[in-house]
Amino acid sequence: MITRIVERVLRSSRYRDVDRSLLSRLAAEELPKARNPDDAVKRVKRRLHQVVGAFRGASQRNAMEETWNGDMTDSRFRAACADALRTHASTRERIPHFDAFYAGMWAHTGMPARLLDIGCGLNPLALPWMAIGNATYLATDVDQRPLVTVGAFLDLVGQPHEVNTADAIAEPPTDEADVALLLKLVTTLDRQDAGAATRLVRALRVRHAVVSFATRSLTGRGKGMERAYRERLERLVTDAGRVSAVAEASVRNELVFVLTLDG
Repeated sequence: MITRIVERVLRSSRYRDVDRSLLSRLAAEELPKARNPDDAVKRVKRRLHQVVGAFRGASQRNAMEETWNGDMTDSRFRAACADALRTHASTRERIPHFDAFYAGMWAHTGMPARLLDIGCGLNPLALPWMAIGNATYLATDVDQRPLVTVGAFLDLVGQPHEVNTADAIAEPPTDEADVALLLKLVTTLDRQDAGAATRLVRALRVRHAVVSFATRSLTGRGKGMERAYRERLERLVTDAGRVSAVAEASVRNELVFVLTLDG
């Protein structure tokens, strides 16, 4: 029955690019609560909207290809990248602060030679502001749709990279890297599995993990969010049991914490 539910969800044009292991996990979780197979499909799709549907953006690939001239600092190319990122809910509000956002991270981590971006969405399109030179970019997401754009973009600019579809809850990434980005990821994981973020941080094979939280919701509400997420960060640090230091590099509308990991 789980396989049948997965196949039905995959027939939807909206979710046909989602990682199959994620669909199987959600189907297994929702089937016991469903009245019938149709209800199970609806439940899985509802969960998928929370995980990927609200965070998809448009590719804008043509504009980036047309403006690329080999120069990451070119204003026309950056404008094309920013236009694409504005279509992605979780990166839109970050755009005015990109330079400070990444400079603040690297001030604590050093410049990474290998960067792991978990649940990346379209974030790799911010590469012109990252200034990471020839570092290898490892991008993962449960949704193949943004990864197609990400892979084409990294090919276009000649950035060494690996792009993989993966469910960070079912199979936390074990790639070795200098820095892992978990940008606004913890809250997404929490909606699915209260222990997932802790397991992820424990599994990471990196020296630093950058964890961020939005201080305003997608609907613009912000009351109490900063306090709640600072407390959430404290619990994550305690539960992970391998964080030796925490530094803050927050920007407007986003709390940013750089965790130094042992082991």
